[in-house]
Amino acid sequence: MSKRTIDSFFRPAASVPVPESTVSPLDDDAESEVGVAKKGRTHHFREDWLKEFSWLRYYKQSNYMNCEYCSSYPRTAGNTKFADSTGTSQFKHNTLIKHNLSLKHRVCRDMFINRKATPLPVAFRRQMTVNQSADEAEMMLKFNTAYFVAKVELPFTKYKSQLDLQRKNGLKLNETYNNDTACAQFVGVIADTLKGKTYTKIKDAPYLSIMIDGDTDVSTKECKIIYARILNEGKPMNILIGHIEVKHAHAQGVYDATKEAFQHLGTETGWLEKTVAMGADGAAVNLGHKGGVIALLQAEAGAFIVPFHCMPHRLELAMLSVQRKIPMVDHVCNLLNMVWKTYHFSSKTMRELRALGEELGVRVNVPGSVSGTRWLPHVNRALQTLLKPGGKDKHLQNPGQFTAVYYHMEHLTASSTNADIAGRSRKVKKMMKDGSFVGFCHLLADLFEAISKFSFLLQRNDVILPQAVNGIENLLATIEAMSVRCKPGGRLAELLADLQAQRRQQEGEGETHLLYKFQGITIKGEAAGLGKEGLSMASTPKLQQAVRATIDCTLLHLKQRFSSLLYEESTSASAKAVKSFKIFSHDSWPAEQRELTDYGAEELDFLLDHFSSVLTRNGYDFNLAREEYQSMKTFIFRNYMDKSYHALWGMMVTKLPFCSDYKNILHLVHIMLVLPVSSAICERGFSAQKRIKSDVRGSLHVDTVEDLIRISMEGPSLQEFDAKEAVQTWFSQGKRSRRPNYKGWPSEPPSGTQEDLL
Repeated sequence: MSKRTIDSFFRPAASVPVPESTVSPLDDDAESEVGVAKKGRTHHFREDWLKEFSWLRYYKQSNYMNCEYCSSYPRTAGNTKFADSTGTSQFKHNTLIKHNLSLKHRVCRDMFINRKATPLPVAFRRQMTVNQSADEAEMMLKFNTAYFVAKVELPFTKYKSQLDLQRKNGLKLNETYNNDTACAQFVGVIADTLKGKTYTKIKDAPYLSIMIDGDTDVSTKECKIIYARILNEGKPMNILIGHIEVKHAHAQGVYDATKEAFQHLGTETGWLEKTVAMGADGAAVNLGHKGGVIALLQAEAGAFIVPFHCMPHRLELAMLSVQRKIPMVDHVCNLLNMVWKTYHFSSKTMRELRALGEELGVRVNVPGSVSGTRWLPHVNRALQTLLKPGGKDKHLQNPGQFTAVYYHMEHLTASSTNADIAGRSRKVKKMMKDGSFVGFCHLLADLFEAISKFSFLLQRNDVILPQAVNGIENLLATIEAMSVRCKPGGRLAELLADLQAQRRQQEGEGETHLLYKFQGITIKGEAAGLGKEGLSMASTPKLQQAVRATIDCTLLHLKQRFSSLLYEESTSASAKAVKSFKIFSHDSWPAEQRELTDYGAEELDFLLDHFSSVLTRNGYDFNLAREEYQSMKTFIFRNYMDKSYHALWGMMVTKLPFCSDYKNILHLVHIMLVLPVSSAICERGFSAQKRIKSDVRGSLHVDTVEDLIRISMEGPSLQEFDAKEAVQTWFSQGKRSRRPNYKGWPSEPPSGTQEDLL
């Protein structure tokens, strides 16, 4: 049975067709239309007839008249010239009177008036539109509230209290969809709307890279998070594809989970044909060249797909190797860990440290940990916190964090009844008085500051390959310079300058037994050697040996970990392809234009051959690409050598006429920009998962967690969020129509006695 509309209840009676057999003495006006005027008489149209008959229309140029009602409904009017488009020229008053009284004319008149007037169905429809607009407006308020709950990672149970707060502030909201279940449904619709936009971006992208990582959530489910890296308006962009629970954690299981995530996103994204690289950590299950996920991906999509080991992870592994190889580095990390452990697990010791800091006039910071989700920057922050100078002038002679920790360790050594704490404090105190150890801490502070700066660069979402290569080259140059001289303006340079000033002051005062202090603490050992002009192996052998070993070991392991970006020799086609992209680093081009002509020709040929299959699918012209590269090099060399990587290639990819003049060679630039230099975005996704799916929300489904991660990390700000699309989608869903204003029976009877109710 078809669904009835409002119009079907209010059909006008005039719309019923009149039977042809209906007979009326006034029904036939044909005589007036076909009758011949008396011989010799001519009839003319009179203007006053238009006032007498409101339905009459006269066309002066063609000299005919017709009926507005009947011409609008010619089938109902029947055989009459008044309904004809050509009308009639029988200008007789009697003819007009007869037509005005005819039955069919009156039926057409009623139909015409009903159409022109505002009938009851129209009024009903207008009221429904008003009601629907009011419903949509109220639902948008509730969707905005649900979006706020998801965006700031609150539990769904906070949704009702947010609505109650809005009512308390004077906003009128009904009681429907006023619970955590409704909030979860709204969040799901909003996430589906965002997912639809992600699907469109993936479908429209000519090239993309994927990034995967795994973790176990609080409910012991092993999950994989999959991101895609595309180019959006000339800028690299990482977008969430899915958060999937894997059935098996081996390579095939991870690969199946990746394909399932793209399948949930949409069926026709064509992601497999567009993928040019895959980024992950160094686990064999991901990047194993024989049985890893990359091997399965290359076997199905093509051997040209480039495996990328996450560069921040490479940096971390390099410095862990340095820590294992160099005992002094390990001692510093152990010291920082012991200091952190002393105050992290005991609120009493932290209170004592703060009280001691107040007596010394030092603002004490919480000691930092040497491990955490930010990798190497944690070590740098822990060192900077320990060596932080005190006072407004930040002078090294003023008491600081180092002073407060030293005196408190001395207090714990003498007063603690816990053997572990007393022994740990005694060891920390002894290490903090050693001059060579203090000097080495300052050297490591300079070293880790440079490494942390590079690590932060690699953790940016928009970092691209030329930036990473330039960053590692600058880092190696900075570290090599540290082996020759102290970093200008660095921690070690300040320490040496202060100790030398102390020596000159004491010698000027005639002191024979010189004492050297750091933040008010007398340091021993090689402190006297540190106070002399210029470091030497003879005066500070222990420190010099540790410095040289640390610098050499750091350079060695960094070069080993980043060899695929630094050296020409490579047996892997993928590594050679990555190095070949240096031809698009315009700051490394030859300084002379005549040398620029042949620059990069060999690397360009290799890139064209390596990515030939995926380039061909996108309509690539290989011959034109070589010509365009020569022209583009000359143009950039003359005009844009001062631009940054992002500014230059963003302009070339998006702006006319560059994107059309160099459209073939810019395909390779596009591939370079989407290479997954860092998979830190996956770690951010799992950090969001841990915040969302905590111990008190351990029963959240994996799909719900994915929706919440998508909104939290990729959703627009609350001010920019527009709930209209999500609300319209929600109204169109469901097996029955939505009822935002439905009011059920009260759960409790009204108060009062039975007599009052009667």
